[in-house]
Amino acid sequence: MTDLPTLRLKPKMDPRRLRHGYPWVYDNELVLDRRSKAIAPGSLAVLADADHTPIALVAANPGSRIAGRVLDAAGVTELTEDWFAARLIRALELRERLYPDPFYRLVHAEADGFPGVIIDRFGDTCVVQPNAAWAEVHLELLVNALRRVTGVTNVLKSAGGRARGLEGLDDVDLVLAGTAPGAPVPVPMNGAVYMADLTGGQKTGLFFDQRPNHAFTAALARGRRVLDVFSHVGGFALAALASGVGSGRGRIAAGAGPRDGGIRAIGRRGTLRYPQGRCLRRADGPRRGRCGLRLRHLRPARLCPVQAGARRRSAGL
Repeated sequence: MTDLPTLRLKPKMDPRRLRHGYPWVYDNELVLDRRSKAIAPGSLAVLADADHTPIALVAANPGSRIAGRVLDAAGVTELTEDWFAARLIRALELRERLYPDPFYRLVHAEADGFPGVIIDRFGDTCVVQPNAAWAEVHLELLVNALRRVTGVTNVLKSAGGRARGLEGLDDVDLVLAGTAPGAPVPVPMNGAVYMADLTGGQKTGLFFDQRPNHAFTAALARGRRVLDVFSHVGGFALAALASGVGSGRGRIAAGAGPRDGGIRAIGRRGTLRYPQGRCLRRADGPRRGRCGLRLRHLRPARLCPVQAGARRRSAGL
């Protein structure tokens, strides 16, 4: 495939940031005429400056705010299984340097050369979030390369991300290869074991991107009583417990979010409780002088991303 459509920058747009690695081209930076608007979402295109000089290979989606996602250098004209495999090999080598067990974020979108794509690994299963149209179009090549490079048996597609709607994509989860786990998968992380629901949980089943934040908060929490609010599966709470929270000094409480079920866990170094209720009231209720609470962690869920007013006030935001 050599004949690709062209997306051209407007005359006043400076192409230098794109030549130096900026990954996105916005719709208001392009000349979107009838021909360019007819490009199918997810198709490959050549990005050119106002003088028609090629800049990069991009994935086009003229109907999205991000109308072009940079994939490779100018001159590359197609994506093959080997193209995907080469980038996955680099990503895998880095993760194997960082983590002793095969539980990690294998692909973190643009940082690993896969714009809009998240891949989380849970042992023999990978969960893919193809949040950009180009990844959906090339999903079979991606899955084949993923299985080839990592050796995983099972590949699941998580389609619940809000970003997919902005790209005009569906929200249907699928099993792309193998089978889906029949129960939550135990994931060792930061000295604790988390139970990741890969088919019914939020996003891919676990927030691997919060892993270093869990560790940082756990270091602050040693020997203290902690309240973790909007805790989902208890990411910050479990890490804090594993690091030595409590240690005979007390308890760590994780306030479950609006959609989370009540779960209970007992650790060797203390007690973890999962009370349910209005999270923000729980966060505001305990006072340091009354119960010895020394650290509160609050990470609100996206309760109402756009609408303000009544819904926001009723949520206590």
